[in-house]
Amino acid sequence: MKNIKIGACDWGLPGAGLYAIKIAAEFGIEALSLRIGLFENNYPLAEPGIQKFYLEDQHRYGIDICAIALNDYDNLPMHARKGSRHYELAWTILHKAVSTAKALGVKVVQVPAFGESEIKTSEDMDQSALCLRYLCDELGPLGIKVASESLLRPEEFAKLHRIVDRSNFGAYYDSQNYHLFRGYDQLEILQGLYPYMVNQIHVKDGTGAMSGGLLGSGDSNFFGSMKMLADKGFEGYILTENYYDQLPLRLEADDPYDLLRKDIRVLRDAVQSL
Repeated sequence: MKNIKIGACDWGLPGAGLYAIKIAAEFGIEALSLRIGLFENNYPLAEPGIQKFYLEDQHRYGIDICAIALNDYDNLPMHARKGSRHYELAWTILHKAVSTAKALGVKVVQVPAFGESEIKTSEDMDQSALCLRYLCDELGPLGIKVASESLLRPEEFAKLHRIVDRSNFGAYYDSQNYHLFRGYDQLEILQGLYPYMVNQIHVKDGTGAMSGGLLGSGDSNFFGSMKMLADKGFEGYILTENYYDQLPLRLEADDPYDLLRKDIRVLRDAVQSL
């Protein structure tokens, strides 16, 4: 595979994001996705002071901050209806996402549709599309893409894509979620989603548990996803989203950094061999 940057999600690194940029530099990780944080902490990444520190570290270590993730949508419904108790909070995240993406100069805003933000009804989809369209319109002029990570099948995502109707909107593929949570064939999903995908993906693995094993050790067909991406000429960012200091993966080594080192080696070898 050519023109690939090996990256990581800060929330999966040992320390759950502490010193993420320095850790990335020491382990040969080229790019990071950063989570915006939680309402309880006033969305730390949206604070100008925190952004200043990240930009200084980015300059010092040469790490690409390629995305921000709106992780609190796991807890607050993005598709909250106007007048409901979560509506204003859902839009607070959107406004903070816009200012944060602009300040950090990221390439993608990753919007999860899991937990409280899972799209289950046509009304959920319409309201989610309204929010996604807002992000697209605010960030499009800066060349920033908006990507939904979800459990929608390709035909369902195609419907969401039509409703959002913005050229800078796409799908964020994950190499385990569809099989783990829905029993879907990951390659079937990848084949169908590929025309809609942005140039960033998450990879993780395991059997019967999210991030339950190192890349290639589980039942998600990680290497199959990599082969299909190579065959399709994928270029961009491949970010590990394994959780190295969380259960159950951390049981595989005394030092979570050993697990991170092994995963980066597996990922880099896969990229170089295809």
